[in-house]
Amino acid sequence: MIKVMASGVFDILHLGHIHYLKESKSFGDYLIVVVASDYTAKKHGKNLIFNENERKGMVSELKIVNEAMIGHSTDDIFQTVNEIKPDIITLGYDQKFDDKFIENKCKKLGLKTIVRRTSPYDGSINSSSKIKQKIMESM
Repeated sequence: MIKVMASGVFDILHLGHIHYLKESKSFGDYLIVVVASDYTAKKHGKNLIFNENERKGMVSELKIVNEAMIGHSTDDIFQTVNEIKPDIITLGYDQKFDDKFIENKCKKLGLKTIVRRTSPYDGSINSSSKIKQKIMESM
């Protein structure tokens, strides 16, 4: 069984998220989605509408997701990676992470994890920020 880990904030679910998760699932057999904790999301400047439990609840209801969990509220993302021990970590085309850094750090943890990037979603609205902006403009 190939275990795939995808992660994100998932504040407002949209078709870009669904595309990311469907493609992530296509790389393996079992998809675990790590939802960013409120601490982590706010640290990266996210103005959240839904709290971490609500976001996890929404993600876990998607039929393509086998398991959803909230990431640790620490600055060490690899604590969660080490618990899950994924075969593949997927990153969205726009996630600002260094693929090789992640693979090397996993190797130091004794994992044979590889990183795969998903393709961009070609729909018009592909981010929660754009949805929030559109709502604010319509008020």
